[in-house]
Amino acid sequence: MKKYKIVVKHDCGFCTKAIEELLSRKQNIQIIDVTDDVPLREAHSLKNNNWPTVPMVSYYDENGTERFIGGYTDLMNELNKEEQ
Repeated sequence: MKKYKIVVKHDCGFCTKAIEELLSRKQNIQIIDVTDDVPLREAHSLKNNNWPTVPMVSYYDENGTERFIGGYTDLMNELNKEEQ
């Protein structure tokens, strides 16, 4: 099972939907709340190819390497691909 990491803000509907989707699929997730921490949010954005919005979703592969997915829509595309 993959471990997912989600960078979120508490007032973000897509963040909530991403977390709920992963929990409903019984996935292991790590949530990083950057609501009141602009430097931390900017650091994650820079690390993820200057991704401008939250959620920022990534997962750890079998070697423990972090792989960036994108936002909510990208997460859903990734999860739907895995089901096929």
